[in-house]
Amino acid sequence: MMRPMRVLWWIPLVLALVTGIAFADETTDQVLAELIGPIEARLQEAKKLGAPKHCPRTYEAAVAALQAAESAVLVDPSGAKRGMTAMLLEAANIQATRVMSRISFIRELREERHGWEATVVHYDRMVEAVTMIHGMVLPSELTGPAAGRAVVDSLSRRRAASRALIDSLTFSNRDLSAWVETEKATRDTQIVRLQEELTNLRHRLWESELRTGMAEADAGEAKHRARREIERREQVRALESLFTAEEGVVMMTPAGDVRARLSGLKFNSGSAWLNPNYDPLIDKLVRFVETFPNGVVTVEGHTDDTGERAANLELSAERARRVAAALTEKLAWPPESLGVIGVGPDQPVAPNSSAVGRALNRRIEVLIEAPRSSSGDSP
Repeated sequence: MMRPMRVLWWIPLVLALVTGIAFADETTDQVLAELIGPIEARLQEAKKLGAPKHCPRTYEAAVAALQAAESAVLVDPSGAKRGMTAMLLEAANIQATRVMSRISFIRELREERHGWEATVVHYDRMVEAVTMIHGMVLPSELTGPAAGRAVVDSLSRRRAASRALIDSLTFSNRDLSAWVETEKATRDTQIVRLQEELTNLRHRLWESELRTGMAEADAGEAKHRARREIERREQVRALESLFTAEEGVVMMTPAGDVRARLSGLKFNSGSAWLNPNYDPLIDKLVRFVETFPNGVVTVEGHTDDTGERAANLELSAERARRVAAALTEKLAWPPESLGVIGVGPDQPVAPNSSAVGRALNRRIEVLIEAPRSSSGDSP
């Protein structure tokens, strides 16, 4: 009794396999009927109207497109609405529609008594419409292909002139950008030199005050201020290579405060989301703040003058808060330890009349104020 049971166990598997194949065939036939059928019917109609004789190239291209689509459906019926199969079906549908349109037009011309003259008149009207749209004037004696070629030649010359103008403007923009960068570098160098001259003048003034009989305490304070300013300037010089030219610059104000101007920290338009890709730049900013542990730190947000001022003030403040939050987290400081200011468009560093200037004005700045008392350390 056990032998027949061991022999018959595979029968259900065979039935399931046969059923699956039949279902797959039924699915393929259904897709062919729904998608290939209408295209094939359109080509048959075009064939009856004489497409193989009067527009053979268009007809052959349509037949080839249909065969390619049918082969794709047979291989992958489930891809009829996606991927390469869907693209081949769409191409076959376009080719079938095109051959049907062309043979229908040819039939109309052949059946009308004055078809060719009417076609030329219609062609001339279309050419005339194109000339009016583009503000062109053609000689009245031109008609048919001669008028069409004249329009094409004129439009080609205009296109070439436009391309030359675009290329010229592109080169001019590059030259202007280079000039702006050169002027900026020159200005920054002049500012550094003026700051050094100011420091030297202050030293001379303090020396003069000491020589005229300044009290011992005042003399000590003057020396302390001079030594502290020299130390701060050396610290700022040590940080000059911290940021790349694209990321930002570190500078010292005449009052002895230190400022990091970050033009490379960008936000999307109208957004205050801080991209995690800027983590390396935030890490550099942490090193900048840690160099002056006793300073008062304020994060400033700046924008260009595009849009409403009130909205720019609020947006710049929110961006400053996001940067301050990232800094305090990395520094392990309390959130309220950093000041936050939204300056908006009120303190531009470049003209807002150009894209380069607006980009420079959209920035984050971190200010570290120096202690104002004689007993304080450097920031």
